[in-house]
Amino acid sequence: MRLFGRWLSFLTVLLVCISVSAFAMDKKQEKEFHRIFVMSLDELTEYARAALTKRYPDEKWEGHRFPDYVFTNESVEAAYKIAVKRPELLAKIHCYCPCEQIGHKNLLHCFFKNGEPGVFDKHAVFCTICYGEAMLAFLWAELEATDQEIIEGMKKRFMPERPIPEGITYP
Repeated sequence: MRLFGRWLSFLTVLLVCISVSAFAMDKKQEKEFHRIFVMSLDELTEYARAALTKRYPDEKWEGHRFPDYVFTNESVEAAYKIAVKRPELLAKIHCYCPCEQIGHKNLLHCFFKNGEPGVFDKHAVFCTICYGEAMLAFLWAELEATDQEIIEGMKKRFMPERPIPEGITYP
């Protein structure tokens, strides 16, 4: 019986290791992840717009009824498009601007009131951190980076020495 228990433990550890490595990025993806990590806002915008067009070639964006303020500039527009298409992604990410002081729980709250898709919030229009994070998250997700890899990338880029405040939770 003890031998069976050890064998079962060994198989469990082996299965976990195989599963984790199956989802880890390969060297090419890691290189691209880093290239995106160091992009300027203009470069992020260019790449995010191209990735949105590639991912959603037939999307009827006018159907989302964006408020006029979404069209402030190309970066803001790209970020709000990402928010409507990938709300589940943005909901998993901490926003590194000080918006938690106004009750925001995650990056999705910067684009939608109370983090509820469909009810737009103007906050992200005025914040390069918010719309920069949305574009980074989307581009990294397109590389098939895991949620954890995306979250760690955000920490390193925006606040390498600042812990996430207590009480902030993610799904």
